[in-house]
Amino acid sequence: MTRTHNKTTKKRTQWLLMAVLFLAILFVLWPVLRELGYRSGDDAVALRVYDWRDELKLESLEQEYKLPKGLLSAVMHQESAGDPQAQSHAGAKGLFQFMRHTAKDMGLNDRSHPQDSATAAAKYLGQLYVRYDNNLELTLAAYNWGLGNVDQYVKPKKDDTESTYSKFRLSKMPTETQDYIARIKMLRTTYYLR
Repeated sequence: MTRTHNKTTKKRTQWLLMAVLFLAILFVLWPVLRELGYRSGDDAVALRVYDWRDELKLESLEQEYKLPKGLLSAVMHQESAGDPQAQSHAGAKGLFQFMRHTAKDMGLNDRSHPQDSATAAAKYLGQLYVRYDNNLELTLAAYNWGLGNVDQYVKPKKDDTESTYSKFRLSKMPTETQDYIARIKMLRTTYYLR
């Protein structure tokens, strides 16, 4: 009887160790998977964005406004998950989540109109991209955090004659903006490759 008891105890211990090992591996890999963009539902969102990308001719808009390839698709993915009726708690609306004031500045009357919203997003991102000397991180930071915040963030010090666009540190921005930049850059790579 002792032999059977020992085998059962040994098997239970092995199963317990395997379960603990599995959980430890999952715990270690989860941040890596999140950094790589794994989120449940991302595939369904990507399919919607691909449909919009073709319908709205986002690649043509990127070329017209001299934006990096895949940027508009990535921003749409993150901002609205491809839902033209999306609305944030802060009042942003549409595929590219325009606030009322920014939409007005871009000549966008109906923020939920897909084609007009895509054109306004390309125009606005193009302006930001030029403003920040083609620095994608600062462009995305301004889109997410606000133009005024980024301008304050990068303004030259009294003794500094050089532009700070090349010297800024992402780590000094709010965590939400840092995460936003990383996520858009990762998504852009996905859309750029297809």
